[in-house]
Amino acid sequence: MFAARVLVTFAASAILALGTELKGTWSATAQTGYLGGSWTAQADQGGGVTGTWMLQEATGRILMQGGWSASKSAQSWDGAWRATVSGRAGEYSGTWTSATSLSPQARLADMLESALRAVVTGTWKSAPRAGSWSIRASP
Repeated sequence: MFAARVLVTFAASAILALGTELKGTWSATAQTGYLGGSWTAQADQGGGVTGTWMLQEATGRILMQGGWSASKSAQSWDGAWRATVSGRAGEYSGTWTSATSLSPQARLADMLESALRAVVTGTWKSAPRAGSWSIRASP
């Protein structure tokens, strides 16, 4: 289900401020075909971000759903994700990171907004698999 390279497009319509939930949709191309779904994000008082995400087939059937979190280091956003697969027992989990040239004080919303101007890239891991991702936001 995971391709080594996945192109993801996020569409966001709000600024992520403390206590405000940001919602968006995403789509991906992979060897298995179209993937897409929705995501939410909410900033917390510690400077991190948590949210949910869902993966759906083109027909709308939910394939996976779960949560994610992120925190900012000096040069990157680092996070973790988890998900359950519809119709299967157990949970999948992994990590992700995105290097950025934004200031160390930048918020996740700043990273998403920067995707309006240029592609934002990163990597993901879910042992034993790993790959890369990229996002481009649209107004």
